[in-house]
Amino acid sequence: MKIDDLVYGEEEIGEPVLIELINSSAIQRLKEISQFGLPEEYHHRKVFSRYAHSVGVLILLRRLGADLDEQIAGLLHDVSHTAFSHVIDWVLENSEENYQDKIHLEFVKKTEIPQILQKYDKDYNKYSFLENFSLLEKHKPSLCADRIDYTLRELELEGKKLMAKVLFNELKNINGQIVFAEENSAEIFGREYMRLQKEHWSGNESNGRYHLLSKILKRALRNEVISMDDLNKTDYYVINILIKSKDAEITSDLNSLKNFKVAEQISNSEIFFKRKFKHIDPEVFLNETISPLSEVHESYRNFLKIEELNLKSRGIPPLQNL
Repeated sequence: MKIDDLVYGEEEIGEPVLIELINSSAIQRLKEISQFGLPEEYHHRKVFSRYAHSVGVLILLRRLGADLDEQIAGLLHDVSHTAFSHVIDWVLENSEENYQDKIHLEFVKKTEIPQILQKYDKDYNKYSFLENFSLLEKHKPSLCADRIDYTLRELELEGKKLMAKVLFNELKNINGQIVFAEENSAEIFGREYMRLQKEHWSGNESNGRYHLLSKILKRALRNEVISMDDLNKTDYYVINILIKSKDAEITSDLNSLKNFKVAEQISNSEIFFKRKFKHIDPEVFLNETISPLSEVHESYRNFLKIEELNLKSRGIPPLQNL
């Protein structure tokens, strides 16, 4: 199987287990799940799918020399996302934003994935415990393949192809930990991650759209227009049900999501911006030692401190352990 990826270019997959998993209906479903919670028609920026991200994580792990089990875990790590991704956490008022992690094992059980893995003498249970895969997943603010891929992927969407390529080429796997080979690239990545977090992922416009869509979905669930089982399908599967419902409030709010400035239509008293502000303190490999960038780079350390002060002034919880 040859894959031509937006970020990493051409990758040839030869392992039968990976090919079968990629072709499975469970992974293919992710082609119709937006990484950013809303499909492009209802979002204010370009989007990419959970499928593109999942395959991207797989390729990134391959380029970093991950073993086959970690590659499988990377491919499967987002398979349990519902329609609209993390919007479900707003619907369920789950402040940890980890609903898909909580249901991962039970979700996988209901798919063809266990049977595929069994053919290759692999136990599906192990791939739901991401803490066992150090390249794939790390607690913030560390680097990991998951957050590296979606950051590079969005930089590509913004037209910053050269930047994404340079950053990728500076990544190394040192004893099972992803690091940057030099300080400048680490700083660029950290600053770009912070910018995307503020401008997009936790920006007012994204929060406004999450709020409005979660309001729609709560009403639809309450009035039995949709079920939780429907949310285990795809974005447009659910949207088509909502459109056909003839519920005036739902269809009106859906139309509002097509407007460019949703946040301006929602009063400060109505909206609850509950998405957390997140940052990265990328590890860098210098003098045979791995260190968080803020420990060895004064400019980045000061940058994080300024961001912390700005967050406090806006009433957002401060960064930790700076």
